[in-house]
Amino acid sequence: MNHVTAALVGGLFDEGGFAAWARPVLFGTAGDAVRGLLPDAVDACCFVHDARENALEGAQSIALDPANRFAALKNLPESAHVLVIAAPIALTEADALTHLADTHINTGYGVSVLSAEQQGFDEEGQPIPRDTHILAAMFTWDALMRALDAGADTLDALVRAAVAAGAQKGIAVTNEIIEICDGGSAYVAQLAMIQRVNFALIDKGVQLFDPANTYIAPDADIAPGATILPGCHIRPGCKVGAGAVIGPNTILEKAEIGAGTTVNNSQVYESKVGEKTTVGPFAYIRPQCVVGDGCRIGDFVELKKSTIGNGTKVSHLTYIGDATVGERVNFGCGTVVVNYDGYHKYQTVIGDDCFIGCNTNLVSPVTLGDRAFTAAGTTVTKDVPAGALSVARARQTNLEGWNDRRRAMHEKEKK
Repeated sequence: MNHVTAALVGGLFDEGGFAAWARPVLFGTAGDAVRGLLPDAVDACCFVHDARENALEGAQSIALDPANRFAALKNLPESAHVLVIAAPIALTEADALTHLADTHINTGYGVSVLSAEQQGFDEEGQPIPRDTHILAAMFTWDALMRALDAGADTLDALVRAAVAAGAQKGIAVTNEIIEICDGGSAYVAQLAMIQRVNFALIDKGVQLFDPANTYIAPDADIAPGATILPGCHIRPGCKVGAGAVIGPNTILEKAEIGAGTTVNNSQVYESKVGEKTTVGPFAYIRPQCVVGDGCRIGDFVELKKSTIGNGTKVSHLTYIGDATVGERVNFGCGTVVVNYDGYHKYQTVIGDDCFIGCNTNLVSPVTLGDRAFTAAGTTVTKDVPAGALSVARARQTNLEGWNDRRRAMHEKEKK
């Protein structure tokens, strides 16, 4: 039997039929936001919803009874305690639900509610809530089942029924609870979440120049000593090392950025960038890339499904796709790895200490051995041995006086 089960109750829609739990908030949904607030004591999470609502990741689905949103709580797996959340909420205090769980479990109350405000205390010293509309409450299993047997169809009614059946009521107080019921409230909730996430990072030792214009997912792992500049979007699944500088205006998604690395005005998706590397401005690192330590990925460089060795420099205006690149390679401006023939993608392998001249085309599949050198303007279609120079371009021919004669002819035509 679980110790604590969280039950999120759906069936809430706006006039346009949009589900409240699916409202976008920061880089997820309102449901994701609530899942991120659940106390560590929660062993299992269930989402009670109807067919119009998508399942919630990480939560067991339970079919909702349209006649009574809460009746299906009878079908929860048996637990010692049940945390019931009646609507998606945002909290200005991240540990508010943990405080509710601690209050409930440690004091032995039959039911405990989360309240955002209080107006004094009752004769037993309990806080008196100002807002009687309850959005989150925790029950013992027996107290919840007795309240459901009474036919209660709101969370307020469930709490009243539990008290009427003999449960002692406790109250946990927090700063603010924002119910997410429409687009406007979702935006207000997002602002609260941004503040909570960003100021927690500042307290941890991360420097944020402009918290109001920096958007960081709650699960982002950002080390103390990192700097996040304005306009950055650090989406879920990211890790940023100490001393890294991200931004301004950078997007990271499922990206790992090493210590001391700079990512300036660039985008990195589902890829890993090593330590003391510079990326950008205006670089685009697509999924499944690994960039080593001490590298340079410069302006207007695009990487796709490639591995870049330590110390390699790709300074500007270059595309590298489906390639394995060694260490200490230098790419000249305008290099293109020609990896696609319209039907299939092919691999390119470049060894250590190679020099790729400006405007080189590497037509895959092709391999360059260690220390290979390609002359500027070369189109490489065959493997290049280690230490060799590859030149593949027409020999230059100068026609003396050709352009002077051409200009003179056109001048006559104007007269």
